[in-house]
Parts: sequence; C-alpha cells; structure tokens
Amino acid sequence: MVPEAVLTGQDEQLTGRDGVLAHYARLLTAEPWSITSDIAERFAQHGLDADAVRTATGVIAMFNYLTRVADASGIEFDYPTPLPQFRPERAQKPVPRPDRELWPVVGESRAEAMSETWRHWRTYVFDATEPLTRRERRLLARAAAQESCDRWQADRLDEYAPRDDRDAVLDAFARKLSRRPWQMEPADLQALRDAGYAEQALLHVISVTAQQNAESRLALGHALTSR
Repeated sequence: MVPEAVLTGQDEQLTGRDGVLAHYARLLTAEPWSITSDIAERFAQHGLDADAVRTATGVIAMFNYLTRVADASGIEFDYPTPLPQFRPERAQKPVPRPDRELWPVVGESRAEAMSETWRHWRTYVFDATEPLTRRERRLLARAAAQESCDRWQADRLDEYAPRDDRDAVLDAFARKLSRRPWQMEPADLQALRDAGYAEQALLHVISVTAQQNAESRLALGHALTSR
C-alpha cells in the first residue's frame, strides 16, 4: 500500500517510519535546499539511525537520476507491474527557488557521501571528452547545480556560463530537465539535434544533467542531516 499511496499523491497520509521517509523523499526531490537537521531528528524518533539517513539519501538521489533519464528519453516500463500507471501532472509548477544567498553550502563534505562506484561513474560522466567536451559537461552541471540550489557546486562552476547560442540550448535543456522533468517532450531533444548534437551526445547531455541533480541531492541531504 505504501508505493500506491506515494504514486497516487497520498503520501502525506502515511504515518510513522513510512511517513518520515515519504516526507524526506518529497523534500529532497522538490526542495533539496530546505533539508535541515530537523529531518535527522525525525528519523531518530522513529528508530532510524544515521545509516538509515545515508541509505535513504542515496536511494532518493539515485532515483532523481533515473527518473530524469526516463523523463528526458521517454523510457516506459517494459515489464508487468502491479503498481498503478503513474501520470504526472504536467501543468504543475516547480517549488520556487530561494535567492542564491540563501542556498545551503555543504562544501567538501559531499565526497564523504559517495561510494567508490559512484565516484568512478561520476568521473566518467563529468570528465570524458567525447561526444561532449569537458566544458560542455560543466556547463550542464552548472545549470543543474543552480536549479538544485547547490551553492558550493554552482560557485565552482560559475565560469562555465553559456557563451553562444549552442551553449544556450544546452543550458535551457539542463534547466528544464532539472526543474520541470515532468514536462520534458520530444521537442526538447529535437532542439539539441537542431543545435548540431548527435544522438550519442544527447544521451550524455541527459546523463550529465541527471548525475548533477543526483549528486547535489546526495550532498545536501547527507551534509545537512548529519550536522
């Protein structure tokens, strides 16, 4: 019943451990800048220790990666499932972002939240030079970090602001996929093609954007609930 409650928008009715986990998933997904130590206290009240916080944060961050890949590429379930078909409210609006000076700063502590496997994948996604340049990858990561209100990462990437129309297409795609993934449509991918990006490059654009969204949530959730 818990998955059905979440998928049908009734997660606020959950109580106890399920309610705490659903609340945390909703905040870390839609308002990652709002995570504070109060969440850790709520976890503790329901018998969920620091390991549970780290595990929950990792699961939520990874699903923010997976759902953005699916939303951008149009992937549908190809296996039987008892869960009701999920149809997002495409007209919904994202939660307003606070001013930049109010974004949390978690700094280098983000590295502690990553497993060795995550680090290897991150290196490939962010540092490969084909079919996107490293600069293009950082431009995408910059947009995703800003939309996640990840101030530390956004500050580090500020020098990679768009310089021309082609960059602007990448920036717009990353911002929409980060902030309004439920509204992604074929026209968004076509805009990348029209700007000269090949099919393989499109997959990397999606992956870099999704990875930064996941990493920002991993860092913000882990650092702010561990204080």
